[in-house]
Amino acid sequence: MGVTFVHIDDTHQADLGSLELIAKIAKNNTLRNKDEFWTNLILDYITSLYNSISQEEKHILKTKNERTVKEFIRKKLESNYTFTETHLLTVELEPQNRHSALLGFYDIKIRSSLWNHYFSFECKCLEDKLFSILEYVYNPNKMKKNRKYEDGGVYRFLVNKYSTDKNFGGMIGFVQDGDCSNIKQAIFEQIKKLKLNSNTHCFGELSGEGLLETEFPYYFQSTHTRYDISENRKCEPIKIHHFLYDFTR
Repeated sequence: MGVTFVHIDDTHQADLGSLELIAKIAKNNTLRNKDEFWTNLILDYITSLYNSISQEEKHILKTKNERTVKEFIRKKLESNYTFTETHLLTVELEPQNRHSALLGFYDIKIRSSLWNHYFSFECKCLEDKLFSILEYVYNPNKMKKNRKYEDGGVYRFLVNKYSTDKNFGGMIGFVQDGDCSNIKQAIFEQIKKLKLNSNTHCFGELSGEGLLETEFPYYFQSTHTRYDISENRKCEPIKIHHFLYDFTR
């Protein structure tokens, strides 16, 4: 029996469409576990967001700190009706990670109530300087309170601290000074040199597709071997999606 919705006026027709979409997805539970679908969807949003940043906005963001830029990204994504209302995606800034021992906080976490998993991104402000590049990739001699330790944006994924037991993660570099092409090549050089050690295990090297450039000069991928240093176990290789948001132009 068909139903005529006489109590639903035109202003709520979009709500009916959303309910229809949710009902279809609820019947298709396999979509909840289709990580490739959701990661590609989110990558498209991250790409489109960068392309939508105006020159005036870039000029402002060039002089801002990491937190301000992350907040700008969150507001931009959440102002997109399709992002929030159709795909039911949400953005969290600096939520705690899920690892039981290696505690930390993601810079950006994107998830959907229609997806069982999430996409985490680590963000770094970038300059054409070695220290900045090491902070993005891997710094073996970072100091805090007179204590030396290993750290770096990419490193946190390689030790299973971020995107724990997931085979994908993301890095977003905010280029605020220097030439973006030079910075990209310097990142490539550091990634190619990666060879980490934990007891008798070597990991972090490029694996599978290795270092892969794309048609977009500000987006590339790197696939690495991985090892959980707190639980002393080998993990599935991880593909890291890298975006360089160039605010210098």
